[in-house]
Amino acid sequence: MNYKIPKDFKIGANMPAWQVEGGSNKLEGHLHFPDLMYRAYPERWFNGYGPTKACEHYERYEEDIKLLKETGCKQIRFNPDWSRFIKDFETGEVNEEEATHYHNVIQCYLDNGIEPIICLEHWELPAYYYEHYDGYASRKVVDMYVKYAKEVFTRYGHMVKQFYTFNEPIVIPQLCFMDGFWWPYGNDTKHAMNWIHGKIVASAKAIACYRELNLDGKIGMIINPAFIYARSDANPQDKKAKEIADSLYWGAFMDTAIKGEYPKLLLDILKKENCMFDYEEADFEIIRQNTIDILGLNYYQPLRVKEAEYVWNSENFHLKKYYSEWDMPGKRMNPYRGWEIYPKALYDAALRIRDEYGNIEWVVAESGMGVENEEIYRDEAGMIVDDYRINYIKEHLAWLLKAVEEGCNCKGYWLFAGMDNCSPLNAFKNRYGLIEIDLENNRQRKLKKSAYFYKDMIQSGEFEFEDINKSLIDK
Repeated sequence: MNYKIPKDFKIGANMPAWQVEGGSNKLEGHLHFPDLMYRAYPERWFNGYGPTKACEHYERYEEDIKLLKETGCKQIRFNPDWSRFIKDFETGEVNEEEATHYHNVIQCYLDNGIEPIICLEHWELPAYYYEHYDGYASRKVVDMYVKYAKEVFTRYGHMVKQFYTFNEPIVIPQLCFMDGFWWPYGNDTKHAMNWIHGKIVASAKAIACYRELNLDGKIGMIINPAFIYARSDANPQDKKAKEIADSLYWGAFMDTAIKGEYPKLLLDILKKENCMFDYEEADFEIIRQNTIDILGLNYYQPLRVKEAEYVWNSENFHLKKYYSEWDMPGKRMNPYRGWEIYPKALYDAALRIRDEYGNIEWVVAESGMGVENEEIYRDEAGMIVDDYRINYIKEHLAWLLKAVEEGCNCKGYWLFAGMDNCSPLNAFKNRYGLIEIDLENNRQRKLKKSAYFYKDMIQSGEFEFEDINKSLIDK
């Protein structure tokens, strides 16, 4: 079947600062949170690779942007590294050399016919603010984030017309402070919720700041809300488990960002479990008044849940007291990443946004497939033939465009990622990029087959894929 891409639907990719830039040339004392994660246990990162060098994009941005132009991308979401941008973390004084660098990066995108999209923070919380103030749990850090945001808006708002306050703001609080999955391996739900609330307040205050400047553009937040399926909606216990998981992993950021309020169910549970975050009464009015213009939604895999399998005996409360994850038999998997492949969830999420969130304008801000040992797919000419990535893009876009046809207000799809990059712990194990990074050969760049497909699809405004309308059987 031939799928037509609407004229106002923009296709692009991502270039997150800490994952591509490298930081070996930073000022002393200007680490960010992922640097701390890496320095604590570098041996836990695949083959020892970390953010110190990453892809060396900081030095090679002109080369990289020219290659991104070759992929046909119309938009690239990138971000300044907050820990670089600020010279004095107590006063918020800007490092003018770094500010000039990011001005030059933006101009380079524009000169190459690519619209730059700025996200203010993709986990690059300056290490200073974590070590001295406990990050977003501190009002001092919230205020310094807003001061940083104002500098970015003021300096680049005439060049950039789309800003986002955070990318995946739940990830560090959840995985580092609640689930104990990443350093510093915490299991304190209230601590995690203090970070989450701090980020929600910081976002709302930054949005207020953006609007006070009367800039000609839009501002939003990039969220990775879990799209949750119950084992059985006919089972009352499964259905309740889904509602409770949804209140945090979907609702905490979606509801506050778009509706201006927390899900009541989440607040009730936090109060019942003595895990309510610290707050000021004014916070809720700030959140209510400063909702987003545009939503970025990241999607990789669904979350499937069932009724809680075990009696919760731990003194440390976790929402899993009320649900268990369900390993659905027969699900399609990306064996390299250990993630389920289920593109129909994009369609389901789109309908929910249309029906429950005022059909707000939104984009798929991240979607992608990480594959290990991609070199085995190299052809005789030396190009990686990543047909699996091409098919992944096609089937996710097919479901997304079906939703657009049904009135959903989605305006774009940004692949993760523009180039192979460094991820937490996995480092360069799983490759995501349209552009290959050859770690064994001075990080040489080379287009993959998917890059040529991407360019052809964008230029033609169409692609061929099976007709998903013939059958809505789960795939």
